[in-house]
Amino acid sequence: MCTGSLAGHNAVRHYLGMPLLILPKATAIGDLIAYANCKMATKEGRRNRYTFAGAGYFKRMKDTNLYSVNNEEIKNKIQKLNLSNIMSEKLI
Repeated sequence: MCTGSLAGHNAVRHYLGMPLLILPKATAIGDLIAYANCKMATKEGRRNRYTFAGAGYFKRMKDTNLYSVNNEEIKNKIQKLNLSNIMSEKLI
């Protein structure tokens, strides 16, 4: 769902000639996308699924301190990255 929303957002940005939104690896979504892209470059990696809900990536989120259920912690991290309400920005 997260990557689909990002894809839709970036489709509009592309249509408008705006730079695409690339989320940093300091966010779970940005890290998941970078991690999956790296893994998908290998034959073995193409056999796996990359989701937040389990498999190898859930362990990675914990190992890299990207997993949190603390809304205030998440909000503060996103604010520090200047990404607050980024998906709410009216593009059209």
